[in-house]
Amino acid sequence: MNILIIYAHPNCKSFNNAILKQVESSIPSTHKIKTIDLYKENFDPVLKFDEENKRRDLAKSPETCKYRDMIKEADKLIFIFPIWWSGMPAILKGFIDRVFVSGFAYSYKKIGLEGHLKGKSAWIITTMDAPAIALPFCNDYGKVLKNQILKPCGITPVKLTTLAQVESSSQEKRKLYLEKISVMATRI
Repeated sequence: MNILIIYAHPNCKSFNNAILKQVESSIPSTHKIKTIDLYKENFDPVLKFDEENKRRDLAKSPETCKYRDMIKEADKLIFIFPIWWSGMPAILKGFIDRVFVSGFAYSYKKIGLEGHLKGKSAWIITTMDAPAIALPFCNDYGKVLKNQILKPCGITPVKLTTLAQVESSSQEKRKLYLEKISVMATRI
């Protein structure tokens, strides 16, 4: 299986980076893994519409061609990012705005969307500072990415793993989180 990891955290010493390394090292070697580290790649998240940049042409943009190709080749997408202020990092939101575009990821039907990324699955791993008890009441961007972006683009099933209260968690709790992620990654 071809697996594409889309990672968004600016600090290479963060717990999110530890999660990324755990996922990369735990996925069985029978799978092929590629990782897009949006911050390391200095991805430009700014969506531009003007005389030269038409919305209808985004699916043909040479600036995002390599990312579209990587998504096309992937059987499974894995997103790893923190939830900040109930949202995903701006760089990841810009990636979605510029890459998951009409004509590539979906097209419009009379009613709703037709997803063009069928046959792919996804795993979303997010971290947040909210306590676990609050998770059912949070409308965070892990849920938005799952239900309002990936599924309408035809990607299903989509698994969401949210690690809560990360900022105040002990090293022991973080170790348990990483072990959980490792077990999940080995079962891909």
